[in-house]
Amino acid sequence: MGARRIDRALPIPYYFQIAEILRGLIAEANLGPESDMPLPSENELCDLYSVTRATVRHALDLLEREGLLYRRKGKGTFLRRRVQLDLARLSSTTKDMRARGWVPATRVLSVREISAARHIQHELRIPDPPLVWEVHRLRLGNGEPISLQWSYVPCSRTPGLDRHDLTGSLYDTLHSAYGMDLRTADQVIRTRLATDEEALLLEIPSAAPVFAIERTSFDQAERPVEYLHALWRGDRYDLQIHLAS
Repeated sequence: MGARRIDRALPIPYYFQIAEILRGLIAEANLGPESDMPLPSENELCDLYSVTRATVRHALDLLEREGLLYRRKGKGTFLRRRVQLDLARLSSTTKDMRARGWVPATRVLSVREISAARHIQHELRIPDPPLVWEVHRLRLGNGEPISLQWSYVPCSRTPGLDRHDLTGSLYDTLHSAYGMDLRTADQVIRTRLATDEEALLLEIPSAAPVFAIERTSFDQAERPVEYLHALWRGDRYDLQIHLAS
């Protein structure tokens, strides 16, 4: 923490310089999947950088709004490493979390047969009546809610889907029970604010920013299998993609 100091000759507010130093710590620290870094107390930061407590709080408030730290009552303030979500790779949430060394878990909120909205019917290319399974799930990593997901799958191709265990990978179930291997996908990414109900499930503040991803996945025969609407916590994830000319 003491390697960098604020530069009092610069016309940059002290709180912003402190925030930049802490951002650098997040980028440089080699943190394990469960080891968010504790920060010194506000008083210790005041002494370290020779600034007022109001300046330190301003810096911490800024980083908290960016999702780079969080406070635990009675325990202190912790830096939080953000997780990169690779947009160029089609992978189940369960497989992705295991690859990170996390313990995945799923809370199934509902499974029901419904008549698909017109845009879902169009994406899945299903005729009338457009019956689909709606699988609504909360995904967790190391016990922390990270994503809310609504999966829509044609009933005609997946009879009895509601009788399967959907607390694991839906991709694995589609493969083992129905012979479908998801190979490619088209997706659209937007940002929006979480509703009160979504925020409660994701354990984030009301109206916190989330990534909203809509994805249509195709099987080995290039037939659409799943339409997914997923919300990812904006305070936990960065979106990553490799580009080449």
